[in-house]
Amino acid sequence: MDKVKVAILGATGFTGEKLVEILLKHSKAQAVYLASRILESAPYAQIFTHFSGKTNLNCEPLDIEKAAQISDILFLSLPHTVSMEFAPYLLKKGKKVIDLSADYRLKDTVVYEKYYKVSHKDKVNLKKAVYGMPEIYKKEVKKARLIANPGCYPTSIILALYPLLKQGFIEGKIIADSKSAITGAGRNAITKYPYTDISDNLWVYKAFKHQHVPEVESILKSASNKAVKLLFVPQVIEAKAGIYSTIYVSFKNKVTEEKIRNTYEKYYKNCPFVRLKEDFPKLKETAGTNFCDIGFALTEDGKAAVIASSIDNLIKGAAGCAVQNMNIMCGFEETLGLL
Repeated sequence: MDKVKVAILGATGFTGEKLVEILLKHSKAQAVYLASRILESAPYAQIFTHFSGKTNLNCEPLDIEKAAQISDILFLSLPHTVSMEFAPYLLKKGKKVIDLSADYRLKDTVVYEKYYKVSHKDKVNLKKAVYGMPEIYKKEVKKARLIANPGCYPTSIILALYPLLKQGFIEGKIIADSKSAITGAGRNAITKYPYTDISDNLWVYKAFKHQHVPEVESILKSASNKAVKLLFVPQVIEAKAGIYSTIYVSFKNKVTEEKIRNTYEKYYKNCPFVRLKEDFPKLKETAGTNFCDIGFALTEDGKAAVIASSIDNLIKGAAGCAVQNMNIMCGFEETLGLL
């Protein structure tokens, strides 16, 4: 069959660059259009020299009509609040859209406005958007035309907790301590925090009020059918890539390690990118991959646990998951281009 034609809007950000890298190696997808907030068209391999000899595509100032005309699927790797300006036009043109911003993740527009400081402009399509976490919503992703790709922190936390909440094990507040590479904040953060600030350093930011909190709580609520309270403390660490979430939970009743392990194994048995570890995961083992590694330990009385998850923030936490969603939407092998 012919390759599906894809466009990447926002191709010069960290996530956009990673999307290009993955899609150039994809056997059933062809990148045909790259755009960014640049004033003049320029060879992509000139902007990022490591693509020299790999692509002859130019990166162009965004022309939404051209993007829609020549592509089948569009990845919107755009800043929050921008995607909803373009998605309605693309959907009207019959295109499939995978949005990597937060614009279609939160169904509650009041909550969206609280965290992103603007009113939502596309409530019609917001209702139709599918939260693109394949491990939970694969059937919905398969039929979707608009995917809200999950945030990076939420991916690491939700995958670690969803099966346990689904089984009704967890009660009370959940504490998540998540450490991320600076790349999770985008290229502007690299300008704000040069290497001299990041090297040998670690700091907390947006404690308890990060914009990913309502995203995590809403998905976990769907697992447990009751409100979930998350105490979330994100931190920046010196790392090239990755998110490591250490999560503390209490159980309604005493549980065993075997029961927890069986719960994970049963839920994720058909999920090729979730790996349950015998011990705790290591950040380096997921860097450069689309895997989420999960490990846990119980307290001696079996009434509480610490759960750790590790992902690459730019791959499983963004671009890799987006391609995984594309594969499912197009009927391709879920792992295509990602192993």
